[in-house]
Amino acid sequence: MSRNHINHILQLSVEESKRFVDSFETVLLDCDGVLWTIFDSIDGARTALELFQTHGKRIKLITNNSVRSFASYRQQMAELGFDLQESDIIHPARSVVQYLRRCNFDGLIYCLGTEHFKSTLRQAGFQLIDGPTQPVPESFHQILATVHDGAEVKAIVIDVDFNASYPKLMRAEMYLKQNTDCVLIAGASDRTIHVKPDCNVIGPGWFVEILEKTAGRRAVMLGKPGYHLRAGVLQECGVEQPSKTLLIGDMLEQDMAFASLCGFQKLLVLSGVTTKQQMQLAKHTAEEPDYYADSIKDFAALFEKINAF
Repeated sequence: MSRNHINHILQLSVEESKRFVDSFETVLLDCDGVLWTIFDSIDGARTALELFQTHGKRIKLITNNSVRSFASYRQQMAELGFDLQESDIIHPARSVVQYLRRCNFDGLIYCLGTEHFKSTLRQAGFQLIDGPTQPVPESFHQILATVHDGAEVKAIVIDVDFNASYPKLMRAEMYLKQNTDCVLIAGASDRTIHVKPDCNVIGPGWFVEILEKTAGRRAVMLGKPGYHLRAGVLQECGVEQPSKTLLIGDMLEQDMAFASLCGFQKLLVLSGVTTKQQMQLAKHTAEEPDYYADSIKDFAALFEKINAF
């Protein structure tokens, strides 16, 4: 059970509000559940972004959703009045590419992911195989021929795959077991994906967990809250003093825990996955936010309070 009192940003006094706003220089925003649902912008998002910019805050985005293309993110941010550059957003496909480059990876990759995710890796020069894309006959002879093909795969990369299947997981497991040097890499680790109010769907985190348990090794997590993501985020965002970065997210395990790992300040919005009760019952201190808000819209009232004095 949570032991600390968590302040709602609109319950802060004027002086506390000023200290809070002055305490961060960079705002690192999760996207889904914070700026928009899968379908629509969240009320007040545009105003909040404008206020952050007006008050000299640097804006960066971080997401576990690499289903969407950069062009799609840029278009949606343009609708919110923000000119998004590729360097302004951190998402799993780019993080995986950067990690593989840092490791000087050279080999065949078996990938479970969307076509956009896979094309990002291919465009970066990596060799991928995937599938099966068609239903497999219900025969042990057929399934073994499909999943035990002897390909010399050196990495399994798993992210959101709308066509994930039992044969794909079996194939990934087979590669991991037949080559002890084969590395398991995960993009998004979310167990829940927030689609719209009162509608959450199963996320890829469960499939990552299956492969970790069956193969007996931990995945390199390159989505929040992965440890291996931390160094890339600090470098890409140019963060010299982590405590002067405010991460705003809607999930305890992915957003708040990752912010704790990085040494960022933590603000939870209740416009996405997490409810107030879940926030109050956070299992670990690392998942407890420093502040919370009903939604990003509350920043309009917060800045109004400050500017009134």
